[in-house]
Amino acid sequence: MALLVSAAHAAPVHGASAAQARLPQWESPGALRAAAVAFVRQHLPSGAGRASVRIHPGVVPAYFPRCAAGSLRAQAFGDPNPYGAQTVQLRCLAPQAWSVYLPVQVDWPQSVVVAAHALEAGHTLVAGDLQIVQRNRAALPPGALRSERLAEGRVLRFGVGAGQSLTEAMLAGQRLVRYGQAVSLVAEGDGVRLVALGIALQDGSQGQTILVRNAASGRVVSGVVDAQGDVVAERLHAIDISAASKP
Repeated sequence: MALLVSAAHAAPVHGASAAQARLPQWESPGALRAAAVAFVRQHLPSGAGRASVRIHPGVVPAYFPRCAAGSLRAQAFGDPNPYGAQTVQLRCLAPQAWSVYLPVQVDWPQSVVVAAHALEAGHTLVAGDLQIVQRNRAALPPGALRSERLAEGRVLRFGVGAGQSLTEAMLAGQRLVRYGQAVSLVAEGDGVRLVALGIALQDGSQGQTILVRNAASGRVVSGVVDAQGDVVAERLHAIDISAASKP
């Protein structure tokens, strides 16, 4: 990426020899890069000690008069994104005013949970499905999980590929109901709470809507799995009242 230069007061050298270019009156490009890196490091969030700060390849396309002691200023130009690319403006105030814009890349490694192999939707995650790897924080999707315990026992909403980062949005709660399992089929309304025996026709996690067969009437109804693993029917009359209890 090319460097942007404000050269209103810069002093480009025309026809200068290599020896002249090394004279101390010119600011060192290496010193400018070091100043930009130091500025970025000073403004990284806490916990970013392992972050790598790099100046993009390129050279300063002009020679700048050496800044007086204490006259070089650094500031963020545009969005100071601490997790990826940003631009630092360096300004010299004296004896001659000039500025240069250096593109900087921050690589911040972070431990994240990825799929150890390809997994299908509806799969309940176990330890063998998960792997901890280091990824650059700037490239992580929102909600990326950092601990395996946040994923174990939960259900994939859709399939993922091997090595894909797992996010909170990909996962449903722990599977509480399995196909063929006997469940309490609950219906409430008009001040009445009915409970009947049901047989789950689908797996389900908390908050999911599944189909259940009323064991007494044979009628198939839909309901939402609650935190206890009971299935709350959508309508009171979905339960055969003659076979239901009223706790």
